[in-house]
Amino acid sequence: MENTQNWYNVTYGNSPGFAPIFTDGLTGWEVMYALTRALQFELGIAPLSDTFGDGTLAALTSFGSITSTNPDTSNTPSNIVKIAQGALYCKGYNAGNGALTGIWDATTQSAMSDLRNDLGLGPSSNVLTPKLFKFLLTMGAATLLDGGDPVVRDGQRAMNARYLSRADFHVVPADGYFLRDTHRALMFALQYEIGMVDGQANGNFGPGTKSGLQAQANLSVGSTDSSQYFVRFFHFILRVNGYSTTFTGTYTNTTAAHVTSFQNFVGLSPTGTANLATWAGLLVSTGDPDRPGSGADCVTTLTPARLTTLRNAGYQYFGRYLTNTPDHDPNKDLKFGEAAAVLAAGGKIFPIFQTGGGTPSHFTYVRGTEVAEEAAVAAWAYRIPSNAVIYFGVDYDAYDWEVTESIIPYFQGVNDKINLYGRSFRVGIYGPRNVCKRVSAAGLAVYSFVSDMSTGYSGNLGQTLPANWAFDQIQTLTLGSGIGEIEIDKNVVSGRDTAVAALASPTNVGNDPLIPASQLNAFNDAWFAHCQSHTDYVGHEIIQSGNSTLVRNWVTTHDALITGLASQYQVYKALILTPLIWEGLSLHAGDVLKDQWVRNYYIWKMNGSVGVPPDLIAEDSSAGPCQIFAATAILARNWAVRQGLLSDRIYDASVWEDMWEMWQNLADDEAFNIRTGMFVMMYYAATRTGVPATQLRNLTPSQVMDTLTGYNGEEVYGRKRMMLYYLVQRWHDDFR
Repeated sequence: MENTQNWYNVTYGNSPGFAPIFTDGLTGWEVMYALTRALQFELGIAPLSDTFGDGTLAALTSFGSITSTNPDTSNTPSNIVKIAQGALYCKGYNAGNGALTGIWDATTQSAMSDLRNDLGLGPSSNVLTPKLFKFLLTMGAATLLDGGDPVVRDGQRAMNARYLSRADFHVVPADGYFLRDTHRALMFALQYEIGMVDGQANGNFGPGTKSGLQAQANLSVGSTDSSQYFVRFFHFILRVNGYSTTFTGTYTNTTAAHVTSFQNFVGLSPTGTANLATWAGLLVSTGDPDRPGSGADCVTTLTPARLTTLRNAGYQYFGRYLTNTPDHDPNKDLKFGEAAAVLAAGGKIFPIFQTGGGTPSHFTYVRGTEVAEEAAVAAWAYRIPSNAVIYFGVDYDAYDWEVTESIIPYFQGVNDKINLYGRSFRVGIYGPRNVCKRVSAAGLAVYSFVSDMSTGYSGNLGQTLPANWAFDQIQTLTLGSGIGEIEIDKNVVSGRDTAVAALASPTNVGNDPLIPASQLNAFNDAWFAHCQSHTDYVGHEIIQSGNSTLVRNWVTTHDALITGLASQYQVYKALILTPLIWEGLSLHAGDVLKDQWVRNYYIWKMNGSVGVPPDLIAEDSSAGPCQIFAATAILARNWAVRQGLLSDRIYDASVWEDMWEMWQNLADDEAFNIRTGMFVMMYYAATRTGVPATQLRNLTPSQVMDTLTGYNGEEVYGRKRMMLYYLVQRWHDDFR
């Protein structure tokens, strides 16, 4: 192997289009890519590429096979033969007693015979065909690897022997592993068996393949292979799906028992026969996507008309999202009253949480703890009952090492925090089969919601359904028409997760009460501890310990005012207390300095703006307990006046006297500031979410988040302060 690396470096390493490779005697993709480029160079292909594509195969086909009778390779040393010999060494075959002779001699021919025999092509030939050469320049193995399945290897070797002469069939490894190449080879094999010609067979499980299998491969006890290999390949794919079969051509009672077990497990009628639905269920992760399903997940609000469409079509289980992503695109969260409407229509809900999960970077332990809080808080707000399962999404084709290094720690974080926010919930997982199985095996998910529509995912190919699968996502379709039209992802339902059939009893009914004196200290301690644990947001850190006493005094002193305002304007006290608490705790010396700059500015204005303005001035700053800019206060209070919520004059932010009057009120009058803070929150709630100002107790968690984002201007602020909002609300529910 080291000789191959040295030869390559001397011959090609410093030439244009090449790069030297490390000489360590080890096989790897670096060596395979290097030899591929060398072959392309010898065939006259430009530019050079790491990929052995159609152009390389066509040029090699024109060159011809390497044989003992080929005058280009039999007697005169050839670099192409040296490339082949080097590749044989990489595969573990002795192609010349350690040397690269460049001649297709007896030792090299023996190595080729051994390779062909291992691949299932028989030992009688020592010819290196173009397709075999292509296989040589991969990391595929021709012998059973550790952990490989000998029955799978039997199938791989049989396919190589039977179909290599077909135009679109390429050599598959004979390593005992059912990966993407073997899956695609099996699809070609079945297409060839049902009679598809070259150019028609494409390796996809499409209508033609389904029709052919339905017509020719409906197997039962007593079916045997003759000229066609349907029983063998059915046993092959049963083996891949975890059943103890061998690569034989007779459908026995044992086969039927395995089939019945499989059919029961995946939710098919238990016939014990190899019908089309069973073939599909074994071959592709969706199975037959046209089969019935009683579950539907969607990003669309389930209006009464859409619910009627779905219930009439037989759907009972509905997967709906607890929150939107920060950009609210799509607007997929449960809406106010939607859950109750679903249950009233006889449906059930399985809650989903996904605000990321489409990239590996999302998955860390810390992020797991954060999404646990977001999900649990939202589920509490929607009255999802204790013990319900929340499905957390892994929405990409994660490699196994990513599951180990990132996804399992993420779900550990979810489990560590999911039960700390009002109710106890169980954790489920949404994702490809392998990810679901790995996380569940680690004890971090009770049920799996399987993303089986992603048939090409490596995490689905050759993977069995998780033993704890609850919902199997198999098809996107549109149902209904007009206002009842809706696009859903159809799910087969196992019944393991009974889903949410009733909501928790409402507790936040009526006006929020005053904080009981006996619980005041505990409440203050709770919000302060919460804020201390959420200070990882740069720019809004609690940096003065004395702020705790200050804000506790505000909360205590102004509780009657806040309670009265919440009752008068039909909002929760959390709407008022959230900015008061967080902004008050975030006050720092820089805020005090900026306030003085504002005073400097308006003193200069009141003095007639004579001379050069002072250096340290500002027209506006965030002032008072709720840290409100005068311009923002004018915007919100003017809105409240126009909505009939507030009796006051209209201010003009372009008039400095109005700005100065408003700023002084905010800075010097705590009650004015707190009342104005409420109007700012109401303004952003109404204008950003569309919820009428008189119905702000109906805000969903995502709408609360959006409101708080408006208050501060940053999405991360909205997400983190939403948790404070619901902490305040949970405490006031307990005060009732």
